[in-house]
Parts: sequence; structure tokens; C-alpha cells
Amino acid sequence: MRSSPHRQLSIRGAISEQHAGSGLPAAPLRSAAQAGDQAYNAVGLLPSRGGIYGARFKLGSRIFLALALLSGRLFAEPAVLIIISPHNEAIRYEFGRGFDAWHRQRFGQGVTVEWRDVGGTADALRFVRSEFAAKPGGIGIDIFFGGGSEPFLLLADTKLALAYQPPAEVLSGIPQSLNGIEVYDPGHAWYGAALSSFGILQNKRVQQRMKLPLVTRWEQLAEPELFGWIGIGDPRNSGTMNNMFEALLQAYGWERGWGLLTEIAGNARGFDRVSATTAKAVTLGETAYGFTVDFYAFTQIAAAGRAHMTYVLPQDFTAISPDGIAILKGAPNLLSARRFLDFVLGEDGQKLWFLPRGHPEGPQKYSIERMAVRPDFYRRYRQVSNIEFSPFELKQSFRYNARLAGDRREVVAALAGALLVDTQPELRAAWRAVIGRGLSAADREALRRVPVTETEALQLAAGSWKDAVVRNQKKIAWQSWAQRKYRRMVEGRGSRAEGRLSETPNPKPQTPKKSQAPSPNCARGVAGLGA
Repeated sequence: MRSSPHRQLSIRGAISEQHAGSGLPAAPLRSAAQAGDQAYNAVGLLPSRGGIYGARFKLGSRIFLALALLSGRLFAEPAVLIIISPHNEAIRYEFGRGFDAWHRQRFGQGVTVEWRDVGGTADALRFVRSEFAAKPGGIGIDIFFGGGSEPFLLLADTKLALAYQPPAEVLSGIPQSLNGIEVYDPGHAWYGAALSSFGILQNKRVQQRMKLPLVTRWEQLAEPELFGWIGIGDPRNSGTMNNMFEALLQAYGWERGWGLLTEIAGNARGFDRVSATTAKAVTLGETAYGFTVDFYAFTQIAAAGRAHMTYVLPQDFTAISPDGIAILKGAPNLLSARRFLDFVLGEDGQKLWFLPRGHPEGPQKYSIERMAVRPDFYRRYRQVSNIEFSPFELKQSFRYNARLAGDRREVVAALAGALLVDTQPELRAAWRAVIGRGLSAADREALRRVPVTETEALQLAAGSWKDAVVRNQKKIAWQSWAQRKYRRMVEGRGSRAEGRLSETPNPKPQTPKKSQAPSPNCARGVAGLGA
């Protein structure tokens, strides 16, 4: 006599009945139950018993096999994922915590994320490339996470990024490009994990106390009344600063862009090694204006309050860039790496960027406040997220050329280091002298001069720059050229070209009242907002 179909229970049905009160995650229970059924059918050697007792015996056998498999999954050692990243502690914590919880829910196993921090984006890229030079098969790191698109273009071009295409349900919600800017690589070697805008963080309290203006255009940062009040970072170490310098060069053109950067650097308090320090200095009142990426600005505004701080996207142009992620060649934990990309690009990961701290689906400990790569978020969470601006609705003619930026990245950084960063004491003295002489057109033209043309810079980047001897010779030559130029400016002789002098008279340099460099301690005491 055949037993009733209702008596022919599968292990999946039996375990599902018990799941509600078990407290165990549903996904691993279902997968283990299915595995138990498969294992039982594969064995097929259990004693044959008829009737209801035989059915119960078979069911009990299946449950035993499934629970054996399930216990191994529930109590297995966590998986491992190794990530190199310039991201700050807030992002590392929230994405490490979020990915572990997501992975447990989906796969019944935790993930231990090990972070490698060697500095800014430029430092991380330099480290990765040097490691691959010694170990071309793999460097023991799974993922490069963070930085603009230029490092990822380079990783893709040199075959150091491993292509991976996430499931359709993840990728379908992300456009491949935004106003002509790639959000992810068409060949799937890298992806934009979030979007970044670059602007000016400003301390309104300092501005009010020191009678300084609110800046709405990049060119205003070269005004002499801002002398000593500008914060900026070293583009040789900071990917954020490299992107911002490059954006100015593209928007204004090579000659005019370097001229503007020279005068802004003359106004700067100094150059910070990492861009996070630049943003913090504005909050502390040590500077009134800072080059910054949006998420550093939002973090400082959240800490100090909107009444005291503001973040301005300049009216002359706004640069939007993807903040990338890629799996590295030879990733030792490839499955975990692919799942991390699925998580970061999917809704669960994007909510960590976009939703405010404390939201049930957002970050729990830190406020991140980053622009998502999923356009629908800006509509769905318009009244929830603190990010009101949608880059997908931005209408402007400027298009940041990441490929051009990547091609000349190292040359631009080296030029900035030689002309602006390492020679800043001389530059500040020259700029002070030019201000004191009344900002004549001849003086400013001489100060703004750059030693190489855009074409020469690109040719150098594509050719002899790969030779370390040539690189060092160029850096030394550029720095010496800049020092001679600035010294001549201080003396009032100008620097139109090697061997030529301007017709500028040589009065005793005088510094206007607003040109005095600020005392950081004084600024902090008068208008600082605290950490």
C-alpha cells in the first residue's frame, strides 16, 4: 500500500516547518535542506522499510544528512577578503560590517575584511604597481577600492584589474556613462562604486570674523585678500587633489590653468599630504577655504553644523568623477571579491553611501554621505537622504576627460610638486611681492609662466618619463627653474623667459593688510569650530 502524498515529506518541507522558531537564517537552511535531499538520493543504499515507518525512517535520514551539512555552514570559519584602499575609517568600518552581515544572510557564513592602508590613492597605486613588478602573478590582495577613475584606467590598461560582470539584477540599475563620463568600464575591469563632486569647503564663521567673501568661482581663490586662508593638498600623494588640479587644467586650458593654480598656491597656507587633513583644517578655522571632495565636506559639515560651514560647487564648472573599485589580478579570495562587488554595486551597498547614519538600511556608526551610482535613489530617497543634488540631472558643457588625466597623471603631479609644493616658500614670497607692487599684468604673466607646453607634457608622459633618470632630471630642472623665477619676482626683475627680464620697476615690496598670512593658533582661537 502506497503512503499518502502528504506523508512523502522532503527534508526542505520538514525544515521549513521548524524554521520560524529556530532563529537561524533562512537562506542557509534552505540550501542545506536541498543539499540533504540530494545527498540522500545520491546514496540510495539505506535499508528498505515499507509503510509509514519506512517514510519516517527516510525522512529522519534526510534530516540527519541536512543538519550535518548545515552545522558545517553555520559554524564554518569566516571567509577572508583583502582590500587595499585610501578610504577613511568610516567607509572601511561600514562596508566591512555591512558586507559581513549581507554575506551571512545570503550564504550563511561571515567574512573577515582585512584592510591595507598605505596612504592616499597615489600611494596605493604606486604600491600595487611596484608589488606586481616583483610578483606579476598576484600580490595577495583581492580588491583596489577607492580613488578616481584614472588609477582604474591604468590598472585595466596594464591588465592588473580582473574583469568581472555582476548579475543583471545588480548592473541593470547603473548607467554605463553619465554626461559622457564612464561610470564603469565597458569591458567590466572596473566600476564606479560611488560618484564624487569636487568643490570648495568654506568656514562661514571665519569669513564673517575676518571679513572674507563667500567664494562661488574657482578664480576667486586667486584674489589677494585670501592670502594665507586657502587649504590645499599635494597631488603627488592625494588622488582627490590630483583630480582637482587636472580638472582645472582641462576646464581653463593648460597655460591659463597652471597660472590660476600658481596664484592659488601662492595664497595657500601650505600643502597637506592627504586631502582629509585639508577639510579638517577648514573646520578648525585654520583656513577659510579648502579644496575638497564632497564626502569630506559633508562629514565636516555634519560635525560642525550648516550654520558654520558650507560646501560650494563653483559656478564656472563642476567636475564629477566615479570613485572606483576593481578586483586585482591573482586575487587569492576571488569568490569573496566578486561577492563584494555585487554588494557594493547592489542596493544594500549603495544605501550605505547614500542614506543618513542611523537609518535602518544605512550606515550605523559613521555618516558617509556619498552620491550613489544608481539614479533611482535620488528620487526614491529625496526626503530621506541629506544629498539633495543629483549628478544625473546636472547640465553643463564641461566634460572631465579621465583618459587624458590618466595619460599625464604622473607628469602633472611632478610639475605641481616642483612648481608649487616643494617651492611654496619661494612662491609665497614672490606672490606677496607681486601683490605689494600692485598686481601688474606683467608681473602676473611672469608668475604664471610654466616651463613645458601641454604637448610637451603628453610626449614626455608617453615616452622618456618611464626612465627614472629622466624623471629625476626633469623634476630637478623644473624645481630649479621655478626657484629662479620666484627669486626674480621678489627682486622685481620678473621671469618672462630664461635670460629675459620684464620692465617692471623695483620698488620696495609692500604687503597690503589683508595679505598677512594668518596665525593658525590665532585663527583657531578666534573662529575655530573644533574637531
